[in-house]
Amino acid sequence: MNIDKIKIKRVLPEKGLVGFASCTIDDSLYIGNIAIFTRLGDATKIRLVFPIKEVGGARIPVIHPLTSSVYYELEKAIEAKFKEND
Repeated sequence: MNIDKIKIKRVLPEKGLVGFASCTIDDSLYIGNIAIFTRLGDATKIRLVFPIKEVGGARIPVIHPLTSSVYYELEKAIEAKFKEND
């Protein structure tokens, strides 16, 4: 899996939220509005929260990784880009 074209938009930190990311996967899929939070208990690491849509009080995932290995690949790539701008 090739993750590239990563863009980071930093925000003023609030309740652990530090920014948003977008990226492409294999030059075939664009993912945007991935929230970047600091990890609970370790502010030097990040965790990702993927977009959801609220419909009638229900929270419906818009897009999310189906396996932990895909999540960690995305997290690693986005974290590297996020720290690049420090």
